[in-house]
Amino acid sequence: MLIIPTEKRFDWQRAPVMLLFIVSANCLLFFFYQSADNDKYYEALHRYANSGFFEVEWPQFEHYLESRGEHSALLTHRNALADDNQGEVWVALLRDAGFYTFLQLRRDAFLTPAQLDKWVNERSQIHALIFSTSVLRFGLTPSELSITTLFSHQFLHGGFMHLLGNMFFLVICGFTVEAAIGPLRFLAFYLISGLAGGLLFYISNTSGSTPLVGASGAISGVMAMYVAAFRLKRIEFFYWFFMFVGFIRAPALLILGFYIGKEILDYYT
Repeated sequence: MLIIPTEKRFDWQRAPVMLLFIVSANCLLFFFYQSADNDKYYEALHRYANSGFFEVEWPQFEHYLESRGEHSALLTHRNALADDNQGEVWVALLRDAGFYTFLQLRRDAFLTPAQLDKWVNERSQIHALIFSTSVLRFGLTPSELSITTLFSHQFLHGGFMHLLGNMFFLVICGFTVEAAIGPLRFLAFYLISGLAGGLLFYISNTSGSTPLVGASGAISGVMAMYVAAFRLKRIEFFYWFFMFVGFIRAPALLILGFYIGKEILDYYT
C-alpha cells in the first residue's frame, strides 16, 4: 500500500538544493562507505572463530554482564549457545567496547603467559576491525556519546530498506518545508531535529552499548513542520492499493500515521 501527498508539485525553477544535498549525502555514504561494513564484519568473525579466544572470554563475558545487571542479555546469550548459535554471541561480545576494556584490565587473571602475547596482538586487531565499521565508528552509542556521533548518526543507515523508507518520506515532505523556510533554515532545522532525536535516545538508556543510526529523528522534525503547515487542511493524496489507484483528499495529518507505522516496523525488524 502506498499513499503520498501530491498537493505541492516539484518545481525545478525553485529546486530544493539543500534537500537534494542531504539525500545525496545519505545515499553516497550508504553505497560507497557503508558497503564495506559486511566484509569487515565477516573478516573479524572469521579471525575470532579461528583464534580460539571465545573459550577463555565467555566466562569473562558472563561475569561482565552480571556485574552490569544485564541478566536478560546474559540469558539470551546462554540460550543462543544452547541452540548452537555461537555467531550471535560473538557479534554481541565483539561489538561491546566496554567488554574489551574489561578484558584488558583483567587479562593477567584469565590468560596464561603463553596465551598473553597472542591475545594482546590478535585481539586488538579484531577489535580495531570491528570498530572501523561505520555503525560502530560513527553511530550514536549512549555509553560513548560524543558531539561527532550526535550529528554523524543522522547520515548513516542500517540497511537498504531503512535508507529507502527514510529518503522517501524526506523527499515527500522536505521540498515543501524547504520552499517554506529556505535552504539554510531547512538544514539547521533538519540537524537540530536529528540532534534532539539522538539526545532522546541517549536519555532513554545512558549506559546502552547499541548504536543508533538513521535520519529518523531529523525526518520526524521535517514531518512535524510539514504537518504544522497544513494541519487538518484537506490536501490531495495519491494512493495505490493492489489494483486500486487514484487520488483522494484527506487531512494532512494522514501522512503522519503512515510514517509512525514505518518507524514501528523498523524498530521491530
